[in-house]
Amino acid sequence: MKTFTFKFSAFVCAFILLFTAFSSSSCKKDKTCHGKVHVTDTAGAPVANAIVKLAAPSVNGEVTYDETTDGSGDASFEVALPAIFDVTATKATYPNMVGTGVLRLDEPGKTGEVTVEIK
Repeated sequence: MKTFTFKFSAFVCAFILLFTAFSSSSCKKDKTCHGKVHVTDTAGAPVANAIVKLAAPSVNGEVTYDETTDGSGDASFEVALPAIFDVTATKATYPNMVGTGVLRLDEPGKTGEVTVEIK
């Protein structure tokens, strides 16, 4: 009886150890797509407080994200699903000028970047 109890408890311990190892895997990856848009003027200087809009067609209509650039001309985005976005950048003090580009966010956990020039 002691042998059976010892073997059974060893089996249970091994099972619990394996179950814990497989169920609490450290492979929880970041599924968010990160994007960065750098906005410059025609002289190559960063444009602060520019409005940056990302737009992509979707099954449920168009998906859009809006952000304002910081002092270094950068706008950052976090997108739940991979997509390819049309980028539009405008600034009120640059009337009739617009910057366009394409931002490809197709790999979760990675950051896609694009520079857009307002002209």
